[in-house]
Amino acid sequence: MQNRVLFVDDDPRVLAGIRRQLRKRVPIETVDSGPAGLEAISAKGPFSVVVTDYCMPEMNGIEFLARVRQAAPETVRMLLTGSADLQAAIQAVNQGNIFRFLTKPCSPEQLMEALDSGIKQYRHSRRERKFNQRTRRWLNQAMEVQQSLMPHSVLDMGGIDICGRSMFCDDTGGDYYDYFKKKSVEDSILYVVVGDVSDHGLPSALLMATARGFLREAASRRGNVSEVVARVNRQLTRDVQATGRFMTLFFAEIDLPSRNIHWIRAGHEPALVYDPRSGEFDELRGQGGLPLGVFEDARYEEQHRQLTPGQIIAIGTDGIWEARNVQGHMFGKRQLQDIVREHAERPAAEIVQRVLEALAQFLFPLDLQDDATLVVVKTVQ
Repeated sequence: MQNRVLFVDDDPRVLAGIRRQLRKRVPIETVDSGPAGLEAISAKGPFSVVVTDYCMPEMNGIEFLARVRQAAPETVRMLLTGSADLQAAIQAVNQGNIFRFLTKPCSPEQLMEALDSGIKQYRHSRRERKFNQRTRRWLNQAMEVQQSLMPHSVLDMGGIDICGRSMFCDDTGGDYYDYFKKKSVEDSILYVVVGDVSDHGLPSALLMATARGFLREAASRRGNVSEVVARVNRQLTRDVQATGRFMTLFFAEIDLPSRNIHWIRAGHEPALVYDPRSGEFDELRGQGGLPLGVFEDARYEEQHRQLTPGQIIAIGTDGIWEARNVQGHMFGKRQLQDIVREHAERPAAEIVQRVLEALAQFLFPLDLQDDATLVVVKTVQ
């Protein structure tokens, strides 16, 4: 696209001189007032650069450039001023309204150097805008892909009510949750996963998607939960060890007929277990192990226990309890426990919703500082 320049000055001699000086060097358009300049921008724009005199009837140069900024924000704005107007020009520069000011008389060399700089700035702004638009489009597409990898339905299978949700502090995030049945004839094993990739944003989202693929493939093969997690860790470590990234993981296997749960904590926080009969909380702790991606031959020791009817398991990421509000107070696990206890009779989906609503209210007017994920597993009475 041709880079054109608009000159605005109420002195026809100035405009005639500019046309003579620049007609072979840059395409120019000249008008004699601010309103005529706005009309030219609307009818003949866009212009790469607008240069205007300061003292003009109807509308002075600063007022005109303020209107240009609204109508054509990418257009580079310059002010042409006499020495008597110097203070006003400096004020305009300091307020950030113009790119450069020129003093009268202005030599052709000075003027052309300023226009060259202005045109380069205009090109840079347009490239940056296009890049930002493409980046935003890519991020939106990445967000759609990542969201499609998460379970979207509430599951009620074999007396287990389960639901999860993730909220990201960026368009994409590194938190991950999943629940799915083992592909077998009996179809009686339910896998529940919550992961937290170091950092957040698009790189973490890519690692999260990779881990999901590894884990689903590993879980489809023979082996207990420690063997499944060890397989995933070996594959992930080979991919990410040089990057310094890692992923904490809580991986559980629930045998639906017997209500036995086996779990691994690979650097992840323990899951909370609430028993409404006693009103007390317990944790799915165990020795745990290293996060995934740190050491290829890391070993993971599984734990197990029996679930009883009515118990609620809450598996989350630290983006929930470590969130800080504007006063610097943390949301904390105690508040999470209070919400689970208060809504224990509700379905899993409603418990998740209540926790995330309380978190958003606690943070307001701040946004999330980290990704936040919660999966609630409820054994039906």
